[in-house]
Amino acid sequence: MSTALCAAAAWVHAQSPDPLFTVRDGGGTARASVHGTGALYVGGAYDNTVFTPVAPVEGAGTRLVWIPEKAAFRVGQVTGTQWDSANLGDYSFAAGLDTRALGAHAVAFGNGSVAAGAASFAAGDTNTASGAASVALGYHAHTNARQGSFVFSDRSSVDEVRAGVNHSASWRVSGGFRIFTSSNLSTGVTIQSGASVSNWGQASAVISTSTGAMLTTGGVWQNASDVNRKHLFAPVDGEAVLARLRSVPIQEWSYRAEPGEVRHLGPTSQDFRAAFGLGQDDKSIGTVDADGVALAGVQALDARTLRQGDEIAALRAENQALRERLAAIERALGAAGQ
Repeated sequence: MSTALCAAAAWVHAQSPDPLFTVRDGGGTARASVHGTGALYVGGAYDNTVFTPVAPVEGAGTRLVWIPEKAAFRVGQVTGTQWDSANLGDYSFAAGLDTRALGAHAVAFGNGSVAAGAASFAAGDTNTASGAASVALGYHAHTNARQGSFVFSDRSSVDEVRAGVNHSASWRVSGGFRIFTSSNLSTGVTIQSGASVSNWGQASAVISTSTGAMLTTGGVWQNASDVNRKHLFAPVDGEAVLARLRSVPIQEWSYRAEPGEVRHLGPTSQDFRAAFGLGQDDKSIGTVDADGVALAGVQALDARTLRQGDEIAALRAENQALRERLAAIERALGAAGQ
């Protein structure tokens, strides 16, 4: 080692912890150093006024590249121009095979992934995050220049999954989508794959919940009604239900969020709650509660109909007996007059 190099090494040692050697530019500024701890420092100066090519190496190859003028980093392999100067976004990072991060603050990982939007993120196989602050993950996911969008695509098809609008989330998960809200996976929501059985045993469900409710593959929403999930049972007076139901206005109306021509029929939750006191609040009506009121009312009407039927039958029998007595009297009077 030359006297000058030894002196430089000694000077660096006095300035920073345990450097083995330091590389400096012509002005004496440290650009790189290796330390005895294994630490590696590579510095530089970001320069957003640079418009000429800044990549030290361009074209195909396997390499690790740090470009301080862009504060950009590349590692892996490219078969073309993916890491040329034209594809270097400021403060960007790309790693893998043929990845491109040409948006400012963009990150691309995997195989052929492209992060083209500002602050975008693409990872996986052949994904493109072209919208600002968008994310593309999985296989052939594309944010379609939609800012703030998220796209995840599974590997069940080579077709791309593209974002349709800004600030949206799109998923292709042909094997189902599960959200667990407990560490033992006992509660949550599952969006099923076709007619498979969910984590909680519901078959032929598109959406199933740990509470037992589900949307069937035929489009029917089914509420949980297992007796083992219920308690605090109490009898119901059907006639009282009918009396309270008479006080509930039944009207036609439209939701404010829907066009006026979309009409609905039924009570308001406030009127329903005031009449029956069912559900959690007066802002919604549980379908099980509305169904329960209807069924209780039907049973009460059925019981009333049966009672009236018995009364009518008794009246008919009484009327028939009166007719027979009247006929007998008329016959007797007729015989006496002869």
